[in-house]
Amino acid sequence: MSNPSDFDAEGIVFVDSDEETRRQTKEIFEGRVQLLESIAEAEDGVLSGNVDVVFIGPSLATAEGVAEASALSELVPDLVVILVAATDVPGEVLRAAIRSGLSDVVEAPLTIAAVTEALRAAERTSRRKAAAAPEAPKPLSEGRIITVMAAKGGSGKTVFASNVATLLARWGDAGRVVIADADFQFGDVALVLQVDPKHTVVNAAKEGERLDNQFLETVLATHSSGMRVLAAPLEPAFADEVPTVTYTRILGMLREMFDYVVVDTAPSLDERLLAILDKSDVVLFVVDMDLPSVKNAKLALETLRILNYPSNKIKLVLNRSNSKARLDVDEIERSLRLPISASVPSDGLLPASINEGIPIVESHPKSKPAKAFEDVTQIVMDTRQPSQDENKKRRFGR
Repeated sequence: MSNPSDFDAEGIVFVDSDEETRRQTKEIFEGRVQLLESIAEAEDGVLSGNVDVVFIGPSLATAEGVAEASALSELVPDLVVILVAATDVPGEVLRAAIRSGLSDVVEAPLTIAAVTEALRAAERTSRRKAAAAPEAPKPLSEGRIITVMAAKGGSGKTVFASNVATLLARWGDAGRVVIADADFQFGDVALVLQVDPKHTVVNAAKEGERLDNQFLETVLATHSSGMRVLAAPLEPAFADEVPTVTYTRILGMLREMFDYVVVDTAPSLDERLLAILDKSDVVLFVVDMDLPSVKNAKLALETLRILNYPSNKIKLVLNRSNSKARLDVDEIERSLRLPISASVPSDGLLPASINEGIPIVESHPKSKPAKAFEDVTQIVMDTRQPSQDENKKRRFGR
C-alpha cells in the first residue's frame, strides 16, 4: 500500500518531540494521522478510547521514552504501541522496548508500507495470544522437533524443510509452526520463503541467560502463511556468535512455544548438528541420487551408530529419485542399512518454485513433487515420540 488516501488512519497517533519529524510524517500521510509532541499528550486519547495505535517517534527512542511508552501501553490492554527507531539506536533500548511489552519496533523513517506491515503483525500477535489463552486448549502438550539433514551440500534439505513446514502449517494451525535455519553461515530458509527478517538467531543468542519466550517471540519473522521463521545470521562471520549450548536452549524454548519446530541444518556432522539431533524427535535424512551423497550419508550414519543414536528416529528420504544416475534403490538401502521412507522426484517446477520464493506444495500442489512432500510430511505426523529407553541410549546430549 503506497497511496495515503487508501490508508485507514483512524485511531492512529504519531508522537515525536522533534518538529521536523512531525512535519515529514504529516507530509507522508497527507495530514491524516494525528501528531503529538509528547507521550503524556497521548494519554488523554488513549483513556478516552479514541486511540487504538500509538507510534513513538525516533526522538523518543531512549530508555526514558521506552519507559513512558511502556506505562502508556499498560493503560489499555489492547493498545498497540510501536517504537520507531533509527538504525543506530543502542541495543539496550531495543531490548528494553521488547521486554517492556511494546508491540513492535520498526525502522525510521516511517512509511505507509512499514505502518501497514506493523499493524498486520500486531493483529497476528493478538490472534496468537487469544489462541493461547487458558480457555483455548493447546493442541499438543509439547512440540516436536523435526530436523532435516544431509551429509552433502546441494542435496535439497532446505527445499525439504520449507515444503514440510509449509504443509504442517496448512494442515494445522500455521501460527503454531516454526522453521529454524541452523545453517549459520549459508542458510537460505528466509530466501527460499521470501521472508525479510528484521532479526535473526544472533539477536536471540546475544540475550544469553536473559532470553525468555517473550523476547524470542519478537525475534521470529512471519511468513505469509502465518508460520514463523527463525532466520540464520545475515553474514557468515556472525555464526560464531551463536554458541551450541545457547542454540539447543533456543530449540527447547521453541518446543514449548510451538507444535512443530522444523530445523534446517548445515551439511556437516559437527558438534552443533549432534546437539540438534539429540533434541530432535524425527530426523529426515535427505540423500541425493548420486554416489558422493550416498557415500557421505553412509559415513554419517555409521558415526551416529557408533554414538548409539536411535536409528528409528531417522527417516531416509530420497531426493531426485527419478534422476538418471543409475543408482539402484535396493542397493542404496543395503549400503545405508536403513529403508527409504519416501522419495521425491526431480521436476522443472522445483527450481522455478525456489526462484519464486513459493514452496512447490503451494505453487503447484498437484505436481508429483508436491504429492511426494505430502508423503514425507505424513511420515513426520505419524511418527511416535521416542520412549524413555531410547532417550537413555544417547551419549552426546547437551
